[in-house]
Amino acid sequence: MPKKKRPLKRAKTTRSRVSRKTNPKKRRKTKPTLKESLARAKKREALDAGKPTFKVPLQALATTHRFRNDNFPDTYIQEVSVSLDDPDHWLTLTWTGPNADSQEMGPFKTSPGAGLRGLNCDDETTSRRSGSKCTPKGTYPVQGFQRRLNSDSRATYVTWFMQRRGIALHYFPIVPDYAASHGCLRIESEDVARLIQDNSLVDETQVVVNGTWTKPPKQWS
Repeated sequence: MPKKKRPLKRAKTTRSRVSRKTNPKKRRKTKPTLKESLARAKKREALDAGKPTFKVPLQALATTHRFRNDNFPDTYIQEVSVSLDDPDHWLTLTWTGPNADSQEMGPFKTSPGAGLRGLNCDDETTSRRSGSKCTPKGTYPVQGFQRRLNSDSRATYVTWFMQRRGIALHYFPIVPDYAASHGCLRIESEDVARLIQDNSLVDETQVVVNGTWTKPPKQWS
């Protein structure tokens, strides 16, 4: 019988290594320039400042004025004074009128603006700069009221004192021992924010911001 031919052994071939497409490296996010950060901050300011305000807290927006004193507006808050000193940034109230002596005065804990990264909010000119995310130093009249901020619904019982920049006094659930806001003054107690809103008069009540601002662990970018 004829011998069966053995199948020829194929020479071992080395597999050509196909270069796998490597995933492109994730681009690191470049830090925004100060100019870009200011532009973004101004957009946020415009968002908050754009909504009409009401000069006297309306029943529909404030529900009830249970924190309004019985002698309002003859007795009202003449001055809201805020210290920028860490850690409590105390807020105190000065009243005027027949029943002024029997009203709550404080001090109450707040948290001011952290400022944009690299800015010194202790400088008065810088603190007033639009888009700086600093709480402006100085004396300002109350300009109006709002139920909550457009940019953050957690910020309630808003009392404006620099509305063109979206800067106000308001309640906020997070009030740390350092500057943390976008420029507004966060008030730790919702009752105090309502007390201020219910007993302030537009153009008559003054907000005074002074003291020494300290750079917080983290500023806004």
